[in-house]
Amino acid sequence: MLKFTPAALAAFSLAAPSAFAQPAEDNGNDPAIIVTGVVDPLRLTMKAEGASRLGLTALEMPASVETLDGDAIRLRGDLTIQDAAARATGIVNTSGVFGYGLSARGFTGQNSVMTLYDGMRMYNNTLTFPADPWMAQSVEILRGPASVLYGEGAIGGAVNVVRKQPSDQMEVSGRVGVSSYDSFNVAAGAGGPISEGIAFRADASYRRSEGWMDRGDSDALALSGAIRFKPATDLSITLSHDHSVQNPRTWFGMPLVNGSLDRSIARNNYNVADARLRFRDNWSQAKVEWTPSDALTIRSTFYHLWANKYWKNAESLTYVAATQGSAAQVRQSSFLELYHIQKQTGNRTTANLNHDLGGLENSLVVGFDINRISYKNVSNSGNNATRLVDAADPDPGLFIHQSTATTKARYTNRIRQYSIFAEDRLKFSDRFSLVGGLRHDRPEITKTDYVNAANNFTSTPDAVTWRVGAVYNPVPSLALYGQYATAADPVGALVSTSVAQSDFDLSTGRQYEAGIKHIFWGSRGQWTLAVYDIVKRKLLTSDPLIPTIQVQVGQQSSRGVEASLFLEPVDHLSVTLNGSLLRARYDDFAESVGGVLFQRAGNRPTNVATKTANAFVSWEFMKGWVLDGGVSYVGKRYQDAANSRVVPAYTLTDAGLRWQFVDGASVALRVRNIFDTTYARATYGSTQWVLGDPRTVEATLHVAL
Repeated sequence: MLKFTPAALAAFSLAAPSAFAQPAEDNGNDPAIIVTGVVDPLRLTMKAEGASRLGLTALEMPASVETLDGDAIRLRGDLTIQDAAARATGIVNTSGVFGYGLSARGFTGQNSVMTLYDGMRMYNNTLTFPADPWMAQSVEILRGPASVLYGEGAIGGAVNVVRKQPSDQMEVSGRVGVSSYDSFNVAAGAGGPISEGIAFRADASYRRSEGWMDRGDSDALALSGAIRFKPATDLSITLSHDHSVQNPRTWFGMPLVNGSLDRSIARNNYNVADARLRFRDNWSQAKVEWTPSDALTIRSTFYHLWANKYWKNAESLTYVAATQGSAAQVRQSSFLELYHIQKQTGNRTTANLNHDLGGLENSLVVGFDINRISYKNVSNSGNNATRLVDAADPDPGLFIHQSTATTKARYTNRIRQYSIFAEDRLKFSDRFSLVGGLRHDRPEITKTDYVNAANNFTSTPDAVTWRVGAVYNPVPSLALYGQYATAADPVGALVSTSVAQSDFDLSTGRQYEAGIKHIFWGSRGQWTLAVYDIVKRKLLTSDPLIPTIQVQVGQQSSRGVEASLFLEPVDHLSVTLNGSLLRARYDDFAESVGGVLFQRAGNRPTNVATKTANAFVSWEFMKGWVLDGGVSYVGKRYQDAANSRVVPAYTLTDAGLRWQFVDGASVALRVRNIFDTTYARATYGSTQWVLGDPRTVEATLHVAL
């Protein structure tokens, strides 16, 4: 049901509307980029710093790289970075109740598909930042191992959110929108010169919603600011700060009924009445860039991250069938109160050198990355309370505290890490080049357990990763490439490593990849094709002799094919298509269930879809009027390693109509999930599904000056 509050409608009617945004070259006359549709090509000639620090374009890199334009993301109505990334080739949004969760090339979760902000890594498996696509200038996606760039934890790929930067041209933009379920959003941004040699950028966004389920209210505030100084023509200093406060909905999904979805209880909220989720993130950076010559550039980034997160929920829900004497009920358990307090301080410095090597063009980057992380866990670990509530008409009650499991400081993990890395591109001719990289990571993890000193430890799970590839260009617009890359994944998040995990090595992996990238028809067409084979070793698996003990000998693999196509067959009409097919499986994996060992070799890993597809069409059918729409398909997944619990495939369709009624101003109407498909976006444990949003209607106004 579509509900607009009077206040929201008033704000909507008074707000200034937005420009159509697509990539456009500045003609030097109009500071506002006025465009007419969501033309979002594959950007094969654009540099993607998130995929290489050599300053290469996607066409020059022997890897699968995709860049999503920030304006296109906002015009398509994507509400989160995860939603935007899921339109890319082979990427699936598996985010649960909150935070980031993505799947790529047969691997799932933050430990295997990394999310970065401005190329900087956040060491947290409950990542909740950045909060809003409004802050994004672009989103860069590297599919396949990224450990050589960012260290352990990226065998499936990496998603880099590039924030909006200060510019030398004044720009002001704003957006206001209202949508179903009493949802409201507003955002504004400005950037440009302050004086000669000084420029700024400032952005703010706010969202709130009552949600489509019981007690589903949420809100989020994001602020971002940056100022750039150029004291000399060869020196640039940029200071920035990002702040985010989020209060996500406290809905932990719905319990399965006999292993299946029961739509009659899908909108019920079985979490406690005083449930709470609160996330606060702060990120400060100081970037220095010095270019003493055309051949040498030195960049250094100092940063500090402070994150404070709070949980208070009954997170586990189990359906209890009706009996002759009682109605169906839901059992609440996992009453968890938890504070995450994390601080991360570090520096990354690189030197880029372009020079001749034996008469050949050579580009080299060397650098180091050092950081110090402190992660404190305050929780009520050990709370084993349970409670039954009515399934049809739940009275969830209040959070259950136990005197034997009080909320107190449990442990602090401290990590001191240094990394050294290098990348190189040797250009033998205009047609052939070699690209390689090497990285060594050495984290030192020290745990201080405030409850049991026997759990204290110090561990140094170091890793060396590398990649090498070749690119052949028969013609400048066509690239044939091949690559070999290695990777390392932690068995769990580094910041929350336990004493049981401290004795294990990092899981290791390797990938073979080959592909084609092509720009044709005077840039009206672009297409890519990639095939890959990935093996990940040293998985934790149950000991065949003592099933309750884990050993590190398991293996899983994935191989597949990915393709994408952008086509502009006529003026004002564009089509983007992509799809992926893969086969992922456990090659060597045993699972202990109730102390009994079960072999899972040959089964598909959990939450992995073997088929994905996306299509998006944008058509300016008359001057100032644009109709667009998209279709996304995600194949079936499994909720457990036994492959006994199926998560069904789903198809989502969205469409929008936009009218640019004056230069720089537009109004739009968008419908998401047009056919009101009920689907599981993520699983939670073995008994719950986190459902995706039902059909929603959104109206927006936007201005760009």
